Order: sequence, then C-alpha cells, then structure tokens
Amino acid sequence: MSHNKIKVGSATPDFNGDVTLNLDNLSDVSGTPSTDQYLQYDGSGWTPVNAAAGSTVEFIFIGHGESQDYQYSPHGTGAFTSTSDLYIYDSNHTNTITNATVTITSGQADPRSDNWISSITLPAGNYIVSGQTLLEFSSSGYAAYAFHDSSNNVLTQVGVVGTDRSLYGGTGSLAYSIIELTSQTTIKLKLRAKGGTIDTGTNQGNTPSEHGLIIIEKLS
Repeated sequence: MSHNKIKVGSATPDFNGDVTLNLDNLSDVSGTPSTDQYLQYDGSGWTPVNAAAGSTVEFIFIGHGESQDYQYSPHGTGAFTSTSDLYIYDSNHTNTITNATVTITSGQADPRSDNWISSITLPAGNYIVSGQTLLEFSSSGYAAYAFHDSSNNVLTQVGVVGTDRSLYGGTGSLAYSIIELTSQTTIKLKLRAKGGTIDTGTNQGNTPSEHGLIIIEKLS
C-alpha cells in the first residue's frame, strides 16, 4: 500500500500509520543533544552545543555587626578630624576577588585591636563599591565620608550620618559608586567633612563596629 512508502527523515509509519519523530529525523538538525546541551542555529541548521557555565560574582564583604570597642581600633582614644580614616571591624571577613587584599591594622598591643580593616587593595577592573559607618555625637552634628585612594582622591559619592544633615539634603548613609580602576589601587573609607562634635574614640563604644559595613562587587 502507498502509505508504507511514506518516510519523515528516517522515520516510517507504524501499522496505524503514526510516525514518531526524533530530532535527528529533522533535516536541519545535525547530531543528538545530550544532557545539559541545547540547540543553536549556526546559519544553516541546528547543532547541539554545551550550555555556558554560570558566572560567579567575585566580592568582598566586611562587617558582620560584631561588638568591639572603637577605642581599640587604630584610631585609638582621641578626637576625629575632618579627614580621619574610618575602620571597619570584622573577625571573619569574606574576600573572593582574585588578587585583592584586605589590610588588617592593629594599632595597639591588645587582642581587642585585632580584626580592624583599614584598607583594601583591588586589581585593575570595574567594581561596585559601597560602605557605611555610624558614629556617636556629644552634640548635634554630622559626619560625611567616602572612599578615597592612597593619593586622597575621592572615588565615591558621600555618605552622611548624624543629627544635622541639612548641608547634604537627602543624602543617605551609604557611600556608593561604580569605580573604574586602570591599575592596582588601594582604597579606604575616611571622613570627608564633619560638623558639631563627634565623640572621641573612647566614647564611641561598640557603635562603629556594630554598624560598619563594606561591600565590593567585581563587575569586570
């Protein structure tokens, strides 16, 4: 009978006249995909290819909200200036960025002075950088801070904390930006300006360690 001569690719009808097709029965598909492969059109037909491996975000995370008295940071017990370095406490920070280093500075011969992060050195590349702190004030005032490089160039927008933030309008507490580094660069969080009276290192207590935070994501 004529229906027995019908073929679709290499598939022929069964006794009911039904045809079961596989991908390799199609004339414009070459090869049979295996697990986790997909078909890609190459301009003339479809071929199995391996799925691209998922990319992993490289990042640095500093600041798990641990309690440690700020007077034991490298800042010590003294007053803050408008350009003081700011230190973030973390006894177990995370760094997965290839060739990046996190510098831990111990300013005193006391175990409580361990685990204070002073700076981060990043290889050339593009990054999302964000950081914040919280400081105690003995009167109304503000503290504005940002990330700087080792030449004291400002790299990010300013974050502001304090009770008197009128000079900075709606600025939030996060110092944040995308930065593009053409060479290895060391960055640190430090004050940009201050007003009123920021308490001394002695009177900061655990506030900076419990609220300090730095997150860096590598884009490329």
